[in-house]
Amino acid sequence: MSKKGTSTFVVQRATGVILVPLAIWVLINLVSVLNADPSVALVWLTPASKSIVFGAFLAVGVWHMRIGMSEIIVDYLHGWLGDILRVLNWFLALALFGGIILSIYKISFAG
Repeated sequence: MSKKGTSTFVVQRATGVILVPLAIWVLINLVSVLNADPSVALVWLTPASKSIVFGAFLAVGVWHMRIGMSEIIVDYLHGWLGDILRVLNWFLALALFGGIILSIYKISFAG
């Protein structure tokens, strides 16, 4: 990971800054469906605008997690174990991102 420290630092901070307003929006909106039935929560997520913002919150959160975990792995695990865990970290992030996209699509657009 030579010569990528600055860009990784900037992206990590940028995703953190992006997550702040998205997290506030999610918390404010989730309070309205906190004690409701699951069907009410699905109706809340059905409009495309809400589902896109919620999907962006989850996707940016996954990207932020991937970068943070990668930095922890690089700092504390060296050798082949660190390499394997960094690859697994990528696959986990991609799987979570794919699951998020599929779930949001099924709830909001596929009915």
